Amino acid sequence: MKAWSLLLIATLFFACDSNQKNAAADADDTTAAGEAFQPVAPAGKVTVSFPVTDTTEIKMVFELDGKTKEKNFELPLAKDVQEKDLYRLVWDKPNSCYIGVLKQNRTTRYYHASVDDKGYLQINHVGTPPAGVWQYAENKLGLGKISATNETQIEQTITASNLKSGTIIADFIVKIVPLSSKDSVHVYAEFAGANRTLTQVVPAGNKVGIVASGKDKCFVVLEQDGKLTNTYEIKVEAGRLGINTLTR
Repeated sequence: MKAWSLLLIATLFFACDSNQKNAAADADDTTAAGEAFQPVAPAGKVTVSFPVTDTTEIKMVFELDGKTKEKNFELPLAKDVQEKDLYRLVWDKPNSCYIGVLKQNRTTRYYHASVDDKGYLQINHVGTPPAGVWQYAENKLGLGKISATNETQIEQTITASNLKSGTIIADFIVKIVPLSSKDSVHVYAEFAGANRTLTQVVPAGNKVGIVASGKDKCFVVLEQDGKLTNTYEIKVEAGRLGINTLTR
């Protein structure tokens, strides 16, 4: 009986230790694959455009070996963002290109231009591209980082007084709360009696602030060298306070 107990304890210890190592490996994988990834020279061309009068349509054209594939997609795009910051191209093979696009909530969506088994060109939405591809697009090429302009107002506190959402009218407040240590701050958000306090790490060389996107939504951002990285989306929707984490 004692032998079985010792075996069970050893098995549980091994399983827990393996899970911890796997979790650590997963955490490391948010950068490791991107560091090792090497893009290749394209054999074709991919162009991406956004109709001026429409903020939801994306036009993609894939050209290769004298063939052309054109396809349009509907996607709520990030607002108040320069076109150059809306997408990135990553070629993983001479005839294979991933297109990362910045969505309205400042998360990313990926599309894949490739050649099928019969030699036809295709452009499709993909759920999650290979780790090396998205890490290279976001960590190396800066997809998700937004160029600050003269019109960009980075605040420490924003308040939308008497905001009506659903049947509720209340003040929507988001503010940065400094801490004794300079490497982190608290982000306080409040609406209609509901409130949340978040911890935001501030890497060396970064400044933290809030950028409003209408009266009912804002983004917590880290600013470095004129580039903004969105870390949280904070919004009021249907009378409720909502918070989305944007960093992977």
